[in-house]
Amino acid sequence: MTKVSKIDTETAIATYLHYSKIVLPKLAAQHPSRWPIQHDHCFQRIILDNVCGRAWYEAIPTPAYKNMTLEQARSAAKLSVEIATQQVCIHTLNNASLKWRDKQQAFSF
Repeated sequence: MTKVSKIDTETAIATYLHYSKIVLPKLAAQHPSRWPIQHDHCFQRIILDNVCGRAWYEAIPTPAYKNMTLEQARSAAKLSVEIATQQVCIHTLNNASLKWRDKQQAFSF
């Protein structure tokens, strides 16, 4: 990995971690009825699963933030921002993540 790509990877991972640990949980706490999740680890699951197209741990060794490729890190950062700015539907992303993990989707009435 070149010095430039290492810096790019670290920057993208820092963006992903900032959004998944701070920004997204804060947004979810402000409007809990609009968000199917509130916890940082849930946001990380959804983001990484959707980046990988399956349960993230099938594609990235743990810990993920230390083992992502530049492409995965950039995709995670981009998706984090898109979730925060409502450019993508968190419900759709969550349902895809749950499906890849064979988990029952939650329904609210």
